[in-house]
Amino acid sequence: MLPSQILVRARRHVSATVTRSASSYARKPASRAATKKRLKDESSQIEAKVSFLLPTTLVAPPLWRYPRQPSKFIHMLWLHLKARFDGFKSLVGFKVMSAPKLLMSRPRFKAQRASAIPTAKALHVQMSEAFAAGDRETLRSICSTELHKSLVEAIDARPRGVRTEWELIKYDKTWYYPRLADWRIAMLPRQTGGMTTIKQAVVSISSVQRLARYDDTKGGAKINGSERVRHMLEHIVLQADINDKTYEHGPWRLWGTIPESTYESYLQELADSQVAFAEDQKQARP
Repeated sequence: MLPSQILVRARRHVSATVTRSASSYARKPASRAATKKRLKDESSQIEAKVSFLLPTTLVAPPLWRYPRQPSKFIHMLWLHLKARFDGFKSLVGFKVMSAPKLLMSRPRFKAQRASAIPTAKALHVQMSEAFAAGDRETLRSICSTELHKSLVEAIDARPRGVRTEWELIKYDKTWYYPRLADWRIAMLPRQTGGMTTIKQAVVSISSVQRLARYDDTKGGAKINGSERVRHMLEHIVLQADINDKTYEHGPWRLWGTIPESTYESYLQELADSQVAFAEDQKQARP
Protein backbone atom coordinates (compact mmCIF):
# COMPACT_ATOMS: atom_id res chain seq x y z
CA MET A 1 0.00 0.00 0.00
CA LEU A 2 1.19 3.49 -0.82
CA PRO A 3 1.02 6.30 1.73
CA SER A 4 -2.08 8.44 1.84
CA GLN A 5 -2.31 11.67 -0.08
CA ILE A 6 -3.85 13.12 3.07
CA LEU A 7 -0.86 14.36 5.00
CA VAL A 8 0.03 11.90 7.74
CA ARG A 9 0.28 13.79 11.01
CA ALA A 10 2.44 12.81 13.94
CA ARG A 11 1.09 12.05 17.37
CA ARG A 12 1.83 14.80 19.86
CA HIS A 13 1.81 15.03 23.63
CA VAL A 14 2.44 18.74 24.00
CA SER A 15 0.20 21.60 24.95
CA ALA A 16 -0.16 24.83 23.03
CA THR A 17 1.77 27.70 24.59
CA VAL A 18 1.12 31.38 24.21
CA THR A 19 3.59 33.15 21.90
CA ARG A 20 3.80 36.90 21.54
CA SER A 21 5.59 39.12 19.08
CA ALA A 22 8.37 41.43 20.21
CA SER A 23 6.11 44.42 19.55
CA SER A 24 3.76 43.28 22.30
CA TYR A 25 6.41 44.06 24.90
CA ALA A 26 6.69 47.66 23.70
CA ARG A 27 3.11 48.52 24.63
CA LYS A 28 2.26 50.91 27.41
CA PRO A 29 1.95 49.30 30.83
CA ALA A 30 -1.51 47.84 31.31
CA SER A 31 -3.39 46.95 34.43
CA ARG A 32 -3.03 43.44 35.82
CA ALA A 33 -6.65 42.63 34.91
CA ALA A 34 -6.19 43.87 31.33
CA THR A 35 -2.98 41.89 30.94
CA LYS A 36 -4.62 38.75 32.30
CA LYS A 37 -7.57 39.15 29.92
CA ARG A 38 -5.27 39.69 26.92
CA LEU A 39 -3.21 36.59 27.74
CA LYS A 40 -6.39 34.54 28.16
CA ASP A 41 -7.72 35.77 24.80
CA GLU A 42 -4.42 34.94 23.07
CA SER A 43 -4.36 31.48 24.61
CA SER A 44 -7.98 30.84 23.59
CA GLN A 45 -7.22 31.82 20.00
CA ILE A 46 -4.23 29.47 19.89
CA GLU A 47 -6.20 26.61 21.48
CA ALA A 48 -8.91 27.02 18.86
CA LYS A 49 -6.33 26.53 16.10
CA VAL A 50 -4.46 23.61 17.61
CA SER A 51 -5.77 20.07 17.43
CA PHE A 52 -4.07 16.86 18.42
CA LEU A 53 -4.70 13.15 18.38
CA LEU A 54 -6.36 11.89 21.54
CA PRO A 55 -3.87 9.98 23.71
CA THR A 56 -3.50 6.19 23.27
CA THR A 57 -5.42 6.10 19.99
CA LEU A 58 -4.97 2.59 18.63
CA VAL A 59 -5.24 1.39 15.02
CA ALA A 60 -4.74 -2.28 15.71
CA PRO A 61 -3.41 -4.43 12.87
CA PRO A 62 -5.39 -7.47 11.69
CA LEU A 63 -4.65 -10.63 13.66
CA TRP A 64 -2.45 -12.00 10.88
CA ARG A 65 -0.12 -9.01 11.31
CA TYR A 66 0.19 -9.38 15.08
CA PRO A 67 3.64 -10.25 16.47
CA ARG A 68 4.47 -13.90 15.92
CA GLN A 69 6.06 -14.34 19.32
CA PRO A 70 3.29 -15.85 21.53
CA SER A 71 3.85 -13.55 24.51
CA LYS A 72 3.75 -10.43 22.33
CA PHE A 73 0.74 -11.75 20.39
CA ILE A 74 -1.23 -12.24 23.61
CA HIS A 75 -0.11 -8.89 25.01
CA MET A 76 -1.10 -7.09 21.78
CA LEU A 77 -4.51 -8.74 21.87
CA TRP A 78 -4.89 -7.68 25.50
CA LEU A 79 -3.92 -4.09 24.66
CA HIS A 80 -6.44 -4.05 21.82
CA LEU A 81 -9.27 -5.37 24.00
CA LYS A 82 -8.34 -2.98 26.81
CA ALA A 83 -8.38 0.00 24.42
CA ARG A 84 -11.85 -1.04 23.23
CA PHE A 85 -13.07 -1.42 26.81
CA ASP A 86 -11.61 1.94 27.86
CA GLY A 87 -13.37 3.62 24.92
CA PHE A 88 -16.66 1.95 25.85
CA LYS A 89 -16.22 2.89 29.52
CA SER A 90 -15.61 6.56 28.69
CA LEU A 91 -18.68 6.56 26.42
CA VAL A 92 -20.92 5.10 29.13
CA GLY A 93 -19.54 7.54 31.70
CA PHE A 94 -20.18 10.52 29.45
CA LYS A 95 -23.71 9.32 28.66
CA VAL A 96 -24.46 9.05 32.38
CA MET A 97 -23.03 12.52 32.97
CA SER A 98 -25.21 13.98 30.19
CA ALA A 99 -28.44 12.69 31.75
CA PRO A 100 -30.54 15.46 33.37
CA LYS A 101 -31.00 13.19 36.37
CA LEU A 102 -28.75 10.33 37.30
CA LEU A 103 -31.61 7.82 37.55
CA MET A 104 -34.48 7.08 35.17
CA SER A 105 -33.65 9.74 32.59
CA ARG A 106 -32.47 9.49 29.01
CA PRO A 107 -28.92 10.75 28.28
CA ARG A 108 -28.77 13.87 26.14
CA PHE A 109 -25.53 12.80 24.44
CA LYS A 110 -25.93 10.72 21.28
CA ALA A 111 -22.74 8.93 20.25
CA GLN A 112 -23.84 8.31 16.64
CA ARG A 113 -21.05 5.79 16.10
CA ALA A 114 -22.83 4.37 13.07
CA SER A 115 -22.40 7.68 11.22
CA ALA A 116 -18.59 7.61 11.45
CA ILE A 117 -17.94 5.26 8.50
CA PRO A 118 -20.28 6.89 5.92
CA THR A 119 -19.12 10.34 7.06
CA ALA A 120 -15.45 9.37 6.71
CA LYS A 121 -16.06 7.99 3.21
CA ALA A 122 -17.90 11.14 2.12
CA LEU A 123 -15.34 13.54 3.62
CA HIS A 124 -12.46 11.51 2.18
CA VAL A 125 -13.85 11.88 -1.36
CA GLN A 126 -14.74 15.53 -0.81
CA MET A 127 -11.28 16.34 0.56
CA SER A 128 -9.44 14.46 -2.19
CA GLU A 129 -11.43 16.18 -4.95
CA ALA A 130 -11.00 19.59 -3.32
CA PHE A 131 -7.27 19.05 -2.85
CA ALA A 132 -6.86 18.03 -6.49
CA ALA A 133 -8.90 21.03 -7.67
CA GLY A 134 -7.14 23.46 -5.33
CA ASP A 135 -10.45 24.32 -3.64
CA ARG A 136 -9.20 26.02 -0.49
CA GLU A 137 -12.62 27.00 0.85
CA THR A 138 -13.96 23.45 0.78
CA LEU A 139 -10.82 22.27 2.55
CA ARG A 140 -11.28 24.97 5.16
CA SER A 141 -14.85 23.83 5.86
CA ILE A 142 -14.10 20.12 6.33
CA CYS A 143 -10.53 19.98 7.70
CA SER A 144 -8.96 20.92 11.00
CA THR A 145 -7.06 24.21 10.95
CA GLU A 146 -3.66 22.53 10.86
CA LEU A 147 -4.58 20.01 8.15
CA HIS A 148 -6.10 22.79 6.05
CA LYS A 149 -2.90 24.81 6.36
CA SER A 150 -0.75 21.84 5.31
CA LEU A 151 -2.91 21.06 2.29
CA VAL A 152 -3.00 24.69 1.15
CA GLU A 153 0.79 24.86 1.39
CA ALA A 154 0.99 21.75 -0.81
CA ILE A 155 -1.41 23.36 -3.31
CA ASP A 156 0.63 26.57 -3.40
CA ALA A 157 3.80 24.57 -4.07
CA ARG A 158 2.42 23.18 -7.35
CA PRO A 159 3.89 24.52 -10.61
CA ARG A 160 1.79 27.20 -12.28
CA GLY A 161 -0.54 25.93 -14.97
CA VAL A 162 -0.48 22.34 -13.71
CA ARG A 163 -3.86 20.86 -12.83
CA THR A 164 -4.42 17.67 -10.83
CA GLU A 165 -7.26 15.22 -11.34
CA TRP A 166 -8.29 12.66 -8.71
CA GLU A 167 -10.73 9.78 -9.09
CA LEU A 168 -11.97 7.09 -6.73
CA ILE A 169 -12.09 3.97 -8.89
CA LYS A 170 -13.47 1.58 -6.29
CA TYR A 171 -13.34 0.40 -2.70
CA ASP A 172 -11.49 -2.88 -2.34
CA LYS A 173 -11.06 -5.56 0.33
CA THR A 174 -14.70 -4.87 1.19
CA TRP A 175 -14.82 -8.05 3.26
CA TYR A 176 -12.79 -6.18 5.90
CA TYR A 177 -12.90 -2.48 5.03
CA PRO A 178 -14.13 0.12 5.71
CA ARG A 179 -14.12 -0.45 9.43
CA LEU A 180 -14.21 1.62 12.59
CA ALA A 181 -10.69 1.10 13.91
CA ASP A 182 -10.99 3.32 16.98
CA TRP A 183 -13.67 5.43 18.66
CA ARG A 184 -13.25 7.43 21.82
CA ILE A 185 -14.39 10.47 23.71
CA ALA A 186 -12.25 12.54 26.07
CA MET A 187 -12.54 15.55 28.31
CA LEU A 188 -9.37 17.61 28.24
CA PRO A 189 -8.38 20.67 30.31
CA ARG A 190 -8.04 24.00 28.55
CA GLN A 191 -5.06 26.20 29.31
CA THR A 192 -7.52 29.02 29.85
CA GLY A 193 -9.51 27.02 32.39
CA GLY A 194 -12.44 24.68 32.15
CA MET A 195 -12.70 21.57 30.03
CA THR A 196 -13.23 20.77 26.38
CA THR A 197 -14.82 17.54 25.17
CA ILE A 198 -13.84 15.88 21.91
CA LYS A 199 -15.11 12.76 20.22
CA GLN A 200 -12.81 11.05 17.77
CA ALA A 201 -13.20 8.24 15.27
CA VAL A 202 -10.57 6.47 13.19
CA VAL A 203 -11.99 4.85 10.06
CA SER A 204 -9.85 2.52 7.95
CA ILE A 205 -10.62 2.67 4.22
CA SER A 206 -9.07 0.54 1.47
CA SER A 207 -9.53 1.84 -2.06
CA VAL A 208 -8.14 2.10 -5.57
CA GLN A 209 -7.51 5.68 -6.68
CA ARG A 210 -6.34 7.34 -9.87
CA LEU A 211 -4.24 10.49 -9.92
CA ALA A 212 -3.16 12.41 -13.04
CA ARG A 213 -1.73 15.85 -13.85
CA TYR A 214 -2.47 18.09 -16.81
CA ASP A 215 -0.59 21.08 -18.23
CA ASP A 216 -3.08 23.88 -18.97
CA THR A 217 -0.34 25.93 -20.64
CA LYS A 218 -0.32 23.25 -23.35
CA GLY A 219 -4.04 23.02 -23.93
CA GLY A 220 -4.71 20.74 -20.97
CA ALA A 221 -2.49 17.93 -22.23
CA LYS A 222 -1.84 15.11 -19.80
CA ILE A 223 1.71 15.20 -18.46
CA ASN A 224 3.59 12.08 -19.54
CA GLY A 225 4.06 9.59 -16.72
CA SER A 226 1.86 11.54 -14.31
CA GLU A 227 -1.08 9.13 -14.26
CA ARG A 228 -0.96 6.59 -11.46
CA VAL A 229 -3.43 4.03 -10.19
CA ARG A 230 -2.80 3.35 -6.52
CA HIS A 231 -4.09 0.83 -4.00
CA MET A 232 -4.48 2.82 -0.78
CA LEU A 233 -5.07 1.88 2.83
CA GLU A 234 -5.84 4.99 4.87
CA HIS A 235 -6.64 5.32 8.56
CA ILE A 236 -8.65 8.54 8.59
CA VAL A 237 -9.07 10.50 11.82
CA LEU A 238 -12.28 12.46 12.37
CA GLN A 239 -12.87 14.78 15.31
CA ALA A 240 -15.85 16.77 16.56
CA ASP A 241 -16.25 19.15 19.49
CA ILE A 242 -19.04 18.51 21.99
CA ASN A 243 -20.95 21.33 23.67
CA ASP A 244 -20.54 20.89 27.42
CA LYS A 245 -24.02 22.30 28.11
CA THR A 246 -26.26 20.82 25.42
CA TYR A 247 -24.07 17.73 24.76
CA GLU A 248 -24.62 18.19 21.04
CA HIS A 249 -21.61 17.73 18.80
CA GLY A 250 -20.39 19.95 16.02
CA PRO A 251 -19.63 18.69 12.50
CA TRP A 252 -17.03 16.00 11.97
CA ARG A 253 -13.77 17.40 10.64
CA LEU A 254 -10.85 15.63 9.05
CA TRP A 255 -7.81 15.67 11.32
CA GLY A 256 -5.56 13.68 8.97
CA THR A 257 -4.37 10.10 8.75
CA ILE A 258 -2.20 8.00 11.02
CA PRO A 259 -0.25 4.79 10.39
CA GLU A 260 -1.34 1.41 11.63
CA SER A 261 -0.08 0.74 15.14
CA THR A 262 2.60 -1.85 15.75
CA TYR A 263 3.24 -3.60 19.04
CA GLU A 264 6.36 -1.51 19.67
CA SER A 265 4.85 1.80 18.55
CA TYR A 266 1.81 1.38 20.79
CA LEU A 267 3.93 0.55 23.82
CA GLN A 268 5.85 3.76 23.14
CA GLU A 269 2.56 5.63 22.78
CA LEU A 270 1.42 4.38 26.18
CA ALA A 271 4.74 5.33 27.76
CA ASP A 272 4.63 8.82 26.23
CA SER A 273 1.07 9.31 27.48
CA GLN A 274 2.09 8.35 31.01
CA VAL A 275 4.96 10.84 30.93
CA ALA A 276 2.68 13.60 29.60
CA PHE A 277 0.07 12.82 32.27
CA ALA A 278 2.69 12.94 35.03
CA GLU A 279 3.94 16.31 33.78
CA ASP A 280 0.40 17.71 33.69
CA GLN A 281 -0.21 16.48 37.24
CA LYS A 282 3.02 18.10 38.41
CA GLN A 283 2.07 21.44 36.81
CA ALA A 284 -1.41 21.28 38.33
CA ARG A 285 -0.03 21.11 41.87
CA PRO A 286 -0.01 24.44 43.76
